[in-house]
Amino acid sequence: MMTSKIPSVLVIDDEAHVLEMLGQLFDVVGIARVRQACSAEEALRILAQETFAIIVSDYRLNGMDGVAFVEKLRATGNSTPVLVLSGAPDKMAVIRAAGQSRVDFFPKPFQVHELVGAMERLAEAA
Repeated sequence: MMTSKIPSVLVIDDEAHVLEMLGQLFDVVGIARVRQACSAEEALRILAQETFAIIVSDYRLNGMDGVAFVEKLRATGNSTPVLVLSGAPDKMAVIRAAGQSRVDFFPKPFQVHELVGAMERLAEAA
């Protein structure tokens, strides 16, 4: 079993089954603290009070999307690395997110080890 070097993660997805699956997955790879948020707005409230090694957010969310979330987060001075998951990233969003530091896009569907590897690379580049 692989053990992740990441101590904590905040997962954002508006689909409950995806949140649950990612939560279990991060638990299995050994991430000690996994918090879940079902919207970018909820994530921002959590982040006002807690810190994480990395944030994994779906791109398509009800309300604020993953890129708008990153822009809002950076505007608060928070520089936590963010990995945005997307089944079909629209190019303008990718270009906007690329203008932000410590943000990466990761395609869905994905292999678990590839996702965790991308998370670790992003967290280590911090």
